Amino acid sequence: MTLTGSKQNNVVVTMERPLEETIRLLDLADDRLGVLVASNELEPSVKKALGELASQRQALGRQNAELDKLKERRRQLVDDEKRLRDNLAAVGRDTALYKQTLDNLGETEATITNLSTAIEKTAAEIETAKEQLQAFVSTLIL
Repeated sequence: MTLTGSKQNNVVVTMERPLEETIRLLDLADDRLGVLVASNELEPSVKKALGELASQRQALGRQNAELDKLKERRRQLVDDEKRLRDNLAAVGRDTALYKQTLDNLGETEATITNLSTAIEKTAAEIETAKEQLQAFVSTLIL
């Protein structure tokens, strides 16, 4: 459209500004990831990849919660073990209570050992899951 100095005309102008956002997927908060997965603005392939990422992160979160429970249970048993040792020192060796307390101490020690093994196993599984998550993210081309 050409305008001469003596004429008036309306010109419609559309301004566009491309929006680009960089997101570190491994550092993305779970709630933000959920918003992205639910978004209708992303391509289906991107939504699918983000959904898989969310699923893997949720599984990792459950494993971390399980590890925390195991550690807390072991901590409680270690506290109980101290109490049982104090009780052993307080009762006579030739009493039924001494035998019962000694049996309880043995059971507690065995349970602590089993929990320690479970903690080590769960921690190793978490490390593997983290490595798999990082490998998955590194394969994504979004």
